[in-house]
Amino acid sequence: MSAPILPDVENLVLTALRARLPAVRVVADLPADWDAASALVAAHRVGGAAPDARFYDRALMDVQVFHTDRRTASRLAREVRAILVDACADGFSDAEGSLSNFTEVSGPWNPGPGDYPNLSRFIATYQLTARTARKEL
Repeated sequence: MSAPILPDVENLVLTALRARLPAVRVVADLPADWDAASALVAAHRVGGAAPDARFYDRALMDVQVFHTDRRTASRLAREVRAILVDACADGFSDAEGSLSNFTEVSGPWNPGPGDYPNLSRFIATYQLTARTARKEL
């Protein structure tokens, strides 16, 4: 019997966010025109490990939110957090596996004014667990 391939945590997160934020551009990598986007969420894996590579993976996810002003960006960042909490609590899943166990490592925070006066950014780091899909008997 061989070890299963663990689910793609990043893809599960992106899919969960896209399902609940249809009017927001949700990506893993910042697009070339990121500074022109008024509502943008960039979420990608920045670390973590599989404590048991047979069953689950624990990923550290960097989430950056961009919007036209600080208040709106803050609101979107907090909405993203709530979506991920719900996705983990509800076991959001795809064919590869499901999300579980949300932990906030660093809550949404604003790094201050940037080079783009028409954009505000909030950053957060979350730890999420992804479990392999259950096989049908």
